[in-house]
Amino acid sequence: PFSPAGLGAGLGARGIVLSESIGTVVQVGKNHWTSFMYGRERQLLEYVVGNVEEGDTQGVLAAMDDFWAHHFGMKGTDSWSIRKDMLDATLKEKGPMRCLELGTYCGYSALRIAQALPSEGKLVSLEVDPLFSAISTKIIEYAGQQGKVKVLTGTVETRIKRLKECLVSSGQSPDSAHADFVLCDHSKERFVPDLELLEQGGVLGPGTTVMGDTTLYPGEESCEGGANLLTHFASSDKYRVAQHVGTDRSSGITVCEWQHMV
Repeated sequence: PFSPAGLGAGLGARGIVLSESIGTVVQVGKNHWTSFMYGRERQLLEYVVGNVEEGDTQGVLAAMDDFWAHHFGMKGTDSWSIRKDMLDATLKEKGPMRCLELGTYCGYSALRIAQALPSEGKLVSLEVDPLFSAISTKIIEYAGQQGKVKVLTGTVETRIKRLKECLVSSGQSPDSAHADFVLCDHSKERFVPDLELLEQGGVLGPGTTVMGDTTLYPGEESCEGGANLLTHFASSDKYRVAQHVGTDRSSGITVCEWQHMV
């Protein structure tokens, strides 16, 4: 059974406020980090709803681009443009049916993946923060992509059983869950540990393409964990590094493929 207290313990270590554990109404000062973090995401949702026709996925993406460019004064735009192009090109080349995203945030990448999927394709997106899950779910719904995208709240460790159930079609066993494409876009220190959990759970396997972005974007805190991603792929006999683009001195975007071993 779900335990808010148990989930709160895990999130608390990462400094995330869990609404279930502290009450429905939270009053914080203007200088508190939650006022900054959740304030801008709510403004984004309001901006999208106020400026785009419901069901217009491309319009929602364009509005999100405009909002973040204005919010951060165009910082990180070049790296973000590279990432969008690589994501779109990889999806077009691979043509995945079943996708997994780690780190939904506000749903931008989820929408880019969803619009590239065929009508019967599906994306499961996992987000640790319940408020970001709620905002992204609404944005995805407003863009008209709720039929392809399922947002789950939690971590790979706590939700792997459920994400496997969501990846398979009705009547299929969760043991047959296999992702064609995985985007790592969550906490960078969790990239390698979570990929290993997905491998052990059978979600990753021969034919899976994995894309990881270790770029530090405006608003994110510095983290050394992402530096291990390329090393993990390069030292593995399972993966082939298909592409790596450095977006600054210490980070970049990596696309890898799990090879079919003969």
